Amino acid sequence: MTKYIRNSNHISGRLSDEIVMMDIEKGKYYSLNPVATRIWDLLEKPLSLDELCGLLMEEYEVDEEQCRAEVTEVISEMVKLGVVLKHE
Repeated sequence: MTKYIRNSNHISGRLSDEIVMMDIEKGKYYSLNPVATRIWDLLEKPLSLDELCGLLMEEYEVDEEQCRAEVTEVISEMVKLGVVLKHE
């Protein structure tokens, strides 16, 4: 089962309920919306999509199908940007 974890090569800071981060190597800035920020917070330790969805469904009013689709999309984008890494 694939798990995901934050990439420690990024500097991040909290602004209200959002995270702003910088990719040190690329010199790029990213801003995460509140839900993506919560995913980032949860990825302090390696988690699978199922584990992430389980935690998020406890906190947000969202059904499993919608949660899975949206978390998959957010994680895919974060992996593509290099802010989250696959942790096999």
